[in-house]
Amino acid sequence: MRAISISIIKDVESGRFLDETIDSIFSRSHLDEGKQSLIYQITSGVVRWRGYLEHVLSRYTAKPIDSDIRYLLWMSIYQVGFMKKAHYHVIKEAVDYAKKARGKFVAGFVNAVLRKFANDKEIHGLHRDEFLELTFPEWLAKRWLLRFGEDETKKLLSKLNTEPEFALRVDTSRITADEAIRRLGDIGIAARSGRFSPSAVIAEKLSPVIKSTLFSEGLISVQDEASQLAGMAVSAAKGRVILDACAGSRTKSKQIGLLRPDACVFSMDNDLKRLSLSSSPGNVICADAFRAPFKAASFDTILVDAPCSSLGIIRKHPEIKWRRGERDITEFGAYQFSLLQSIWDLLKRGGQIIYSVCSFEPEETLQVIDNLAKEKKFVLEKPLPFLFNKDYFLSLPHETAMDGFFIARMKKL
Repeated sequence: MRAISISIIKDVESGRFLDETIDSIFSRSHLDEGKQSLIYQITSGVVRWRGYLEHVLSRYTAKPIDSDIRYLLWMSIYQVGFMKKAHYHVIKEAVDYAKKARGKFVAGFVNAVLRKFANDKEIHGLHRDEFLELTFPEWLAKRWLLRFGEDETKKLLSKLNTEPEFALRVDTSRITADEAIRRLGDIGIAARSGRFSPSAVIAEKLSPVIKSTLFSEGLISVQDEASQLAGMAVSAAKGRVILDACAGSRTKSKQIGLLRPDACVFSMDNDLKRLSLSSSPGNVICADAFRAPFKAASFDTILVDAPCSSLGIIRKHPEIKWRRGERDITEFGAYQFSLLQSIWDLLKRGGQIIYSVCSFEPEETLQVIDNLAKEKKFVLEKPLPFLFNKDYFLSLPHETAMDGFFIARMKKL
């Protein structure tokens, strides 16, 4: 298992995404569900707490360490410090692995480092939340400190560092959310209702859900609750001809189709592979949103779920925080603004654009709307019925316990 875990961490460090790496490796292995769950817990935890683990490791050695041994040490520190595994058991397994893979000299080094860690009363006496800022790039932690202040930033970083829960969307035309929760409970999967979406159910683990008959029969599907709210905002717009302009694998398109069976929904994306991930029938167009093959004023409603920094989904994809730089946020904001400009003429007068991103950064949310208002005439409309004093929806993970997300609805004048 250590060899597999090291391989996953190495792939993620080289630029691959954690989930796709794990899925690829598990699909080729014969590991049982328990081992798969353990590997996922260790590797995702290491990626999430990477900065802290490296800080701890630096206390015991200053010399360069081969990457595979560094990852082995990260894993071992994580197992002892976070998973509360007995240190003598973890050290023995790590040393045995190092001896077999690299020989006695390296095994001795691993043993010495981990024993120093096990005996370090100072590091064990500190709560790991004291090191929260180390688990995010310095630029990002400073950015949020300036924006939210110290207390709120600690809450945000802490929430983003917790293991994710998984939101499911229930096909409420066939089964109620309460019935789905009951049936999941019958097979040992703890679940509860979502906070805002009536079709959302929250489960602690995803793997057993995907193996359930509820999933195979299409009664439930995987979709974050914040993402479901974007589909609800489209449905509330009441348009009859709808374009999902950046449809990806058509998750939101399918949701909109269920919410609005009277509507004609078009799903467009520039990646045929993503569009083909869903075998559901529909009006599917492989095309670039900047050169969409439609006449002006073709649509009553357009959903622009735009590519973004994805900083709102760090909890599920912790590697993202190590991939982004502050410049990326500005560049995504410019891209999103251009995308809305390109799509604008496809919308009928009086029609509505729903703009959403899985980010809560100002450059990708309200600033995009403000910049568009300088060139296009529209009014902001409340996108969701439960909003009271705001013309947009902004999800901050530590406040909503959902992904970071933004939704605005603009009516074209």
